[in-house]
Amino acid sequence: MRLETLADLPRIAEIGEDIGQLARLRQSGWAVKSDRGVEVLRYQQAVTVLEHPDLGKGATFQRRLDDIGIIEGSPIRDCWNRMLVTTEGEHRRALRMPFVKLLRGPHMKQLQRAIQDIVHDVLDEFGDRRDIDLMDDLAWKIPSRVYCHLVSAPLEKAAFAAHLSDSTLAPILTSDVSRRQESIDAFYSTYDFVKQHLETRRRSALGEDFASIMIRQYLEGQQTEEEMIYEGIALLQASVDNTVHQIGLVLGTLLEDPVRWQAIVSDEALIQPGVEEAMRLNPRFGTIFRLAENETSLDGIRLPAGTWVFVSLRSANRDETMFEEPDTFRFDRRLKRSLQFGGGPYSCLGQTLARMEVHEVVRGLRERFAHIRLSGAWTRNVTNAVVETRRLRADMSG
Repeated sequence: MRLETLADLPRIAEIGEDIGQLARLRQSGWAVKSDRGVEVLRYQQAVTVLEHPDLGKGATFQRRLDDIGIIEGSPIRDCWNRMLVTTEGEHRRALRMPFVKLLRGPHMKQLQRAIQDIVHDVLDEFGDRRDIDLMDDLAWKIPSRVYCHLVSAPLEKAAFAAHLSDSTLAPILTSDVSRRQESIDAFYSTYDFVKQHLETRRRSALGEDFASIMIRQYLEGQQTEEEMIYEGIALLQASVDNTVHQIGLVLGTLLEDPVRWQAIVSDEALIQPGVEEAMRLNPRFGTIFRLAENETSLDGIRLPAGTWVFVSLRSANRDETMFEEPDTFRFDRRLKRSLQFGGGPYSCLGQTLARMEVHEVVRGLRERFAHIRLSGAWTRNVTNAVVETRRLRADMSG
């Protein structure tokens, strides 16, 4: 079968975030060509991209770093080049192995009760206040406290951990050049924070927390001390920022329609499909992309080496060939794979933990604040790559 070329795809200057524009583009086919590369618009081809053995991910984070001026040869770039997110091949697989042990299996089963306790502790702090900002007063507190639990760090360090994660990642994910130095400074502060905590933890009796597991892996020769520290940095970064914003997006989606929220209040079994449907309609990541480092093909299209392939989750998640009434929130929708957690060798190792946190936040609010309603604007910063929830105010008394 003859492979088509990129020139055969419809061409646009750039792809935006407008759902209507994406729907119109999707009618022309599964992909279009933009100034930056191939834009994948439909669900099935999006899955193919995420699982494609010839499309790499490490270079995508390197491109994000390039975009804000953290360039090759700089000291901070040398640090980033030691991180899991920038690597490929055997090195990447080696760096992933400790995370596989940390974030899967029996350790996860022990976490649910701890997360429930953390959620209820935060809800206790609401006191008698009626007006709550669900971001500052809830979403930003849960993942950072879960991180402290994971590594047996003092709870009072949670706010600092949240600050480090946001200041490091947000400028990179939003391509905010004005915050480049903030990101650099936060990375170095994270290094010092993680290194000091691991050194302190080594002087105590090791337990079953993730810091102890990382230390044992180092002592058993499974990784170097430097790799252990960078693993700790990656764990902090991955534990907080993205989960915070996905909590905000899920709560905003569920609460913007009182009928949705009351359905969950009436039936706890609707939490899981409700969360998945909220993530389909409002994913944290708007775009996930990959690089064809060598010539390959994608669904009959020849991709020359160096081709960037961008998956629009905002479009693929509303693909009418996969989702009936794609723009409508439905609890009875047959669950499909959530694209934002990647796939194949690049699947998100922390997705089970992230889902657990989102579910427990929804469950906790359902149990204790059944009459909650939004009382202010749901303010978001929407970029091509990610969505950040800025403010999400609620009246807790209904």
